[in-house]
Amino acid sequence: MSSQTESSRSDLPVAVIGAGPVGLAAAAELVERGLRPVVFEAGTEVGASIREWAHVAMFSPWEYDVSPAAVRLLEETGWRQPPAGEMPTGADLVARYLEPLAAHPRLRGSIRLGARVESVARRGHDVLRNGRGGGREAAPLIVRVRSNDGEQDVLVRAVID
Repeated sequence: MSSQTESSRSDLPVAVIGAGPVGLAAAAELVERGLRPVVFEAGTEVGASIREWAHVAMFSPWEYDVSPAAVRLLEETGWRQPPAGEMPTGADLVARYLEPLAAHPRLRGSIRLGARVESVARRGHDVLRNGRGGGREAAPLIVRVRSNDGEQDVLVRAVID
């Protein structure tokens, strides 16, 4: 098991769990705010859960399915938003939105596929042994991730799940 080296908390990435519409929208928001995301997706592709029902039409049109920050990021690459009132299928959402967003130069290196988050804890603070005091809130978080490469502990400043 490996561990990241020491770093000041403000230099650490923000962990996002899941590379679906909400997770990638959160990553786009973080990038737009000058923060560094690291997205952990248990599946082998972005939108893994959506791919299971890809043939189904969504209940909301495109205008409600895309995040404003993601749209701004994608427009940098020449991407054009689908017609606002059009009703996409799950496959459309993945192919026309999630895959281009995940491939964006400012996001693609931040997404770890096949990476299942096993646990999240404060570094150096065990609530059961030490209680809640002693600077626990200021301590960085350790995200334990399992992938084909084994387990890895990743130090982060915050987690979005």
